Amino acid sequence: QIKSRMDEMAELLDMKDFLDRKIEFLSSGMKQKTSIVRSIIHDPPVMIFDEPTSGLDILTARNIISFIRDCKEKGKCVLFSTHIMREAERLADRIVLIHRGQVLAIGTLEEMRAETGQVDLDDIFVHYVNKSNLEEELQAYEF
Repeated sequence: QIKSRMDEMAELLDMKDFLDRKIEFLSSGMKQKTSIVRSIIHDPPVMIFDEPTSGLDILTARNIISFIRDCKEKGKCVLFSTHIMREAERLADRIVLIHRGQVLAIGTLEEMRAETGQVDLDDIFVHYVNKSNLEEELQAYEF
């Protein structure tokens, strides 16, 4: 079963050409792919990704996004962090916006759009950052 899963992952991430190489001889993109496969090869019920498309070429990044979407459709719990707001817009059921270690907002994309009047998650994020900065400035003037 692991062999078939490895073949599936190698195909998904276009890894067949370097499966037998030692990690120290891999590029950063190849290392990223290897890290992803190591974390999901055993098909866990909960998958956690930290910047899963960072350092990857466009085609592989699209495959990763598609894979994450498939995992969600199969009922797996998927948590991921990203600075690429389009990824969050496409994949997230719920979004937590964090800036400088502070949670700015939690909710669905639609809830955040309704609250801020913004459409793109980039603009929604900036809205919450500006709101947080304004609140901090106002607190500084309270006596």
